[in-house]
Amino acid sequence: MNAPPSLGALAFVAPPHSMQPNRTPSAPLAVGPEAVPFHPMGERRGTILSLSDAQHLLAGKDQPARLYALADGDPLGLAHGSRRWLNQACLLFDVQPFVERASVALSWGHARFTRLEGHPSAPLEYWLSGVFRRTADVLHARDQELDEQGSAVSEPLSPRFQFLRAVLGLEHGDLRSACIVANALPDRERMAFHQLLVQGHSLDEFVGVQGVERSEARRALQSAIKTIGHARAWAEQEVRASMKQA
Repeated sequence: MNAPPSLGALAFVAPPHSMQPNRTPSAPLAVGPEAVPFHPMGERRGTILSLSDAQHLLAGKDQPARLYALADGDPLGLAHGSRRWLNQACLLFDVQPFVERASVALSWGHARFTRLEGHPSAPLEYWLSGVFRRTADVLHARDQELDEQGSAVSEPLSPRFQFLRAVLGLEHGDLRSACIVANALPDRERMAFHQLLVQGHSLDEFVGVQGVERSEARRALQSAIKTIGHARAWAEQEVRASMKQA
C-alpha cells in the first residue's frame, strides 16, 4: 500500500465542546494561545523580525504593491510561519492557499501595524499569530459555505483531501465535510488525530508530550476518526433541522 500524501501543514487547539461540530459559518474556530512563538525567520536567517521591520517593508505602498512585496521572496517568512503554526494548532488546511489568504489579509490590514507603533521591537511572530488565526476562521467559513452550497471538490485533489481519502477511505463527496468536522473537533480528539495520523508521531511520543495515558490517547484518536467519518451524516442532520425550522 502506498503511503498517504504528506500535508506538511495542519493544526490548532480549541476548548472542549460537543462532539457534534459547530458548522455555522459565523462561528470562528477557537484557536489556542493568543501568541504562538514560531520564529518565522529565526531558524532560517538567525534573526527574528520585529514589527518595525514589517512596517518598513510595507510603508508607502498601495495594496497591490504591499501584496507584491510580501510575495517577492517571502521576506516575512509567511510560508514557514504558516506551516509551523498550522502544525502547532492542529488544523487541516493546505499551506499554499493559507499563505495566499494570509498575504492578502496583511496587504489590506497594513493599518494594524501603525496601531502597534508603541512597540516597534515586539517580535513579528506574535502579531502574525493573530493574522493566522483570522485566516483560519476565514477559510473555515469558506469551507462551510461551499459545503452548504453542495459545491463539488475539484480534481486533482488538494493534499488535505488526498490525505483523508487515503487514510480514512472517504467518498469524494464527503471530503470537504470531513475537513470541516476535523477542524472543529474538541481539542483532545483533534490533537490526537493530527499529531498521530497527520504528523505521524508515535503513540509513545504523543503520550509523553501530552501527559495522558495510552488508553486515553487511543480513545481520543478512535473518537476523532469516528466523528470525521460521519461528517456527511452531521451535515444532512443539520439540513433536516433547518428545514423543520423554516
